[in-house]
Amino acid sequence: MKKTIAVIGTGRSGTNFFAAVLSELGKDVQHEKFGADGIASWCLVADCDQAVYGPGGNMITSDFAIGHQLRDPLKTIGSLTTFNKASWRYITENTSVAMPRKMMHRAMRHWLDWNVRAGEKASYTWWLESLKEEAPAVLESLDWGVSNEEWRAAYAKARHGANTGSDRSVNSIFNAKVGPITQWRRYKHTNRSNPVSWDELRAIDAVLAEEIFQYASSMNPPHSLTS
Repeated sequence: MKKTIAVIGTGRSGTNFFAAVLSELGKDVQHEKFGADGIASWCLVADCDQAVYGPGGNMITSDFAIGHQLRDPLKTIGSLTTFNKASWRYITENTSVAMPRKMMHRAMRHWLDWNVRAGEKASYTWWLESLKEEAPAVLESLDWGVSNEEWRAAYAKARHGANTGSDRSVNSIFNAKVGPITQWRRYKHTNRSNPVSWDELRAIDAVLAEEIFQYASSMNPPHSLTS
């Protein structure tokens, strides 16, 4: 039986939040670094030893139960436009497909490529949006004995300390490591008058938008993906 967990996915898919829920349950699962009970990090999708933040995927052994966490593609892609230069450099260096120059287009490509690769590595897949109601099946493989009632209580507690986009936008203003362009993108994303839509993505790259939609639909999302 597996003893530790590794949760992977794209950036902005909620891996930090997942680690926070497990922390509320008394499990030492850290974000972007190893804890006694595991790790949650988008960086683990790439096959390297050292990532831009913490370890890379080569450090995950057969002792880990690997889970793939997905999040609504429209919300994730929009939030990915706020990634900093270091993160995009890491992604570009560890992606075989060409990364577009325009930021939203690049975020679209990353969402699909990274999630497909994460799915190939993982034995379990779930959506961030489904976590409010039930614990993912990967926990059963670890024999942690977490009931859905316990999970929901931990989820509610973790929500109070969630790292939101608006938090990142405000915090980046006072962070010397976050460049002015990234600060502007975070402010712009947080203050959008309308959320990212499928029409917006199709206007950028209709073929890629359809691939994203079809992939997300095939992963049994807990909500309807309105096209």
